[in-house]
Amino acid sequence: MKDFMVATDLSERSDRALRRAIALARAHGGRCHLVHIVDEGLPDETARSYRAAAMAQLERIVQAEAGDTELRARVVSGDPLVEIPRMARELEADLVVLGLHRPRAFLDRLRETTMERLVQLMRRPVLLVHDRADHPYRKILVPVSFSPACATALTAARALAPQAEIAAFHAVHLPFSGLTGEGPGGPMDRELTHEAEAARAVWCEGQGLAAELCAVTPVSGSLGETVDAQIARENPDLIALGVHTRSGMAPYALGSFAARLVRNPPTDLLLAHP
Repeated sequence: MKDFMVATDLSERSDRALRRAIALARAHGGRCHLVHIVDEGLPDETARSYRAAAMAQLERIVQAEAGDTELRARVVSGDPLVEIPRMARELEADLVVLGLHRPRAFLDRLRETTMERLVQLMRRPVLLVHDRADHPYRKILVPVSFSPACATALTAARALAPQAEIAAFHAVHLPFSGLTGEGPGGPMDRELTHEAEAARAVWCEGQGLAAELCAVTPVSGSLGETVDAQIARENPDLIALGVHTRSGMAPYALGSFAARLVRNPPTDLLLAHP
């Protein structure tokens, strides 16, 4: 990865994303594009004033932080849902870095968040920054469903943090365990785990993954249960997730699990489409 783009609203909430993007560009010997979007609905005179103030603030950051890292500032007017994906394409960004969604308790129950829609529209890896950028990524947790998106997430995670330890796992769900009395280690669990291991081999070969990235451990339990357990066990500072965009009448276009993490990530979150 060489080209990083961070979209910032210049608030304290997005400061961590800004710092992480600059740190990543510095670590990779690349460049970082600092982008701010001014609301297209503002009156012309107000918009000009906002653009000038935003560019001045970004230029101060560039002067203070650049050192030997190439930083570029851009301020444009428009709709963030249109302009951020467009800028990412124009700049050929390898990674788009964003701050966290600003919670709106009532509206968030009724509709997708802006962050969810941005992730859907993006066709390149997106990093949502939750934590302070005071250390490189050391441990990456990757839930794997043996899909092309999961392969992309693993590849992006390794490119983003070449020295980090990757803990990849596949949730082996035991159907109707309450009725059958089946549990981890039982006959059904062993059979489903065997099937998961066979699927892993086919997936790895089909996706052309390096052997290191094929080390996916089957873990018994539902996806939500296993993710929570693995977070507690591994204490990751980054979670990488393959995004499976849905359509039609699905309540969450990203899927309920991905939407849950986007809305309330426990740590930094890397999302990748197939």
